[in-house]
Amino acid sequence: MEFRGPSSKLERLMPVRLSDPFKARFEFDWESLDIMIGGRSSIDSIHGFRIHGMEQADQFIRSYGYDLSDPIEGAEAFGNFHEAINFIRRYFLKPENPEGIAAEVPRKLLEISDIRELLILASQPELYAGADRLGMWACGVLKVMHTIAHMDQDLRTPYFGEVQKQIFDRFYKAVHRDDQNRLYLGERNDDPARVDLAMFETKPKKTRDSTLLKLLHKPESVAEEVFDRVGIRFVTHDLLGAVRVVKYLRDRMIVMPPNLKPSRSRNTLVDLVDFRKALAEGIANFDAGKLNEEQLVGVVQRAAHRPTPESDNPHSSQYYRAIQFTVRQLVKLRNPLFEDIRALKGLVKESEAVQPELTKLIERLDLKHLPRAPSFFYPFEVQIVDREGHEENERGRSAHSEYKKSQVMTALARVMGPLAALR
Repeated sequence: MEFRGPSSKLERLMPVRLSDPFKARFEFDWESLDIMIGGRSSIDSIHGFRIHGMEQADQFIRSYGYDLSDPIEGAEAFGNFHEAINFIRRYFLKPENPEGIAAEVPRKLLEISDIRELLILASQPELYAGADRLGMWACGVLKVMHTIAHMDQDLRTPYFGEVQKQIFDRFYKAVHRDDQNRLYLGERNDDPARVDLAMFETKPKKTRDSTLLKLLHKPESVAEEVFDRVGIRFVTHDLLGAVRVVKYLRDRMIVMPPNLKPSRSRNTLVDLVDFRKALAEGIANFDAGKLNEEQLVGVVQRAAHRPTPESDNPHSSQYYRAIQFTVRQLVKLRNPLFEDIRALKGLVKESEAVQPELTKLIERLDLKHLPRAPSFFYPFEVQIVDREGHEENERGRSAHSEYKKSQVMTALARVMGPLAALR
């Protein structure tokens, strides 16, 4: 912001003319302020990073967390650069995406050999309006690189196989088939809380591209915000069964309500207000002898009708019907390295043949810096739907392919900015 000429209201109030250093206090980067305190995501930025020269680029990269003088970190950053380029080609450009941008990645961008150059290109306004819009391309590549970095630095990623096993095991132990091969949720065939199932599924691991797309289409572009890497789906024969699955999971403590993430709970399957009212009236009539068991079930089943859907996810179809919620489970791991090092330290103490230098080195290994059994809460998603709703969700107007297509186009617009208009 600048104050020019004697007509400036601020200058008329000041006894002396404002100096340049003083005015610099009021030269705000409005987009940065909007990102830092206004709730906007840096992925939605279209004006670069305001970096001028290699020295500033070095400072930016060091502050971000990378040390390019370290060969391993430098190679990792450059690998992220190439992965970002290839990702943009696969999902945002024609011909791979028929609805993508009708352009090719500029050659000047492909010839970059120093990541710092990418930051400088993204910070030059004149390159945003040039024929090849090189600044916009550089900015888009950096956004994808940023998301890849967060995805790869999630400390829980190496443990994913064990995470899946511990979460799924809680559910596998409760899902069985009876002697007629009928699938059910329960401890045994005659379990009074048994719920018959049409299907039970566990979600396979998301592909790398799928996770990256999910992160790019959301304002919170960090790996910790992907809640459905581990997923479980129950398909019941009817709507009443869907509600009874929720009850069973809670009553048998397979799902712990205190560990739910409230903002992630959705119900577009059963109108709970009508269901609760009909259930209360039905039980009263049952107790009065006006309904038998079969009639009571019929009354409650009819009350469990589908509500008018409301969704805050712009990529979900208005026809999508399901109960879904996100739970965090405490995953406990065993660190085999801890026991190996402890055993090694014990052997060294007992042996006289070990060289003194090696003995000193091993004795310096402090086990307090190595967790014996690391543990952390990991989110997973539970989805419950009746068979009719499942068939509609899978084959009907809410097909998953349409969801993914919408997700790609949202990510394209956020990452590529004005370049998206070249479609």
